[in-house]
Amino acid sequence: MAVSAVLVVGALLALAIGALASSRERLVSFAVAGQLDGVSLDLGEASVDVMAGTQGSTVRVERLDRFTFGHAAQVQRTVEAGRLRLRSRCPVTVLYSCSAAYRVVVPDNVPVDVRTGGGNVRFHGYRGSARISTDRGNITVDGFCGFLLQARTETGDVDASSSCPPPQLSLRSTSGDVVATVPPGRYQVDAASASGSLAVRNVVETADAPFSIEVLSSTGDVLVEGQR
Repeated sequence: MAVSAVLVVGALLALAIGALASSRERLVSFAVAGQLDGVSLDLGEASVDVMAGTQGSTVRVERLDRFTFGHAAQVQRTVEAGRLRLRSRCPVTVLYSCSAAYRVVVPDNVPVDVRTGGGNVRFHGYRGSARISTDRGNITVDGFCGFLLQARTETGDVDASSSCPPPQLSLRSTSGDVVATVPPGRYQVDAASASGSLAVRNVVETADAPFSIEVLSSTGDVLVEGQR
């Protein structure tokens, strides 16, 4: 048994040394020419930052890969019916590591759909409509201005701020905290938490308001607040 233990430890040490020696970091970037009608990102465990572009500019994508033994994330990219579709997955194995992080610049009024498993999702100053879904990641949106923002996570937190009154704002988490910060005004508000705290401040709740806010969590805290 002692000999077997030594062999196992030696093999693990050799793998660790090999992983360290083969560790690589690579930055890949590309732009999509022409007018797009939408962007769909299916990113597995990768995190993503979506940045605001300008009206009529191109979509630009940067990916930072970190990997060992030459096995980087596998990426599929297509443009169909005016929509950019990007699918990213790291190979499933215990023998080496792989991670990817994305930065995507999106012009105004180009809808974005994002789906991740465990990656965090961040939007910065985005102007358009967005649907965001993640299983275990956190969702952070700042400076949003658009028609629709829908963000859902199972175990992460959701924190979204809007620079203009959103016609449709829907934020949900099963077990995380959910915060919506909006300009002061009149809103239809549906805010609830089954077992967490609930607060609605500095907004006027009325059923005939033109703007709708839905902020829900099963076990986390919920806050809806008008900007001061």
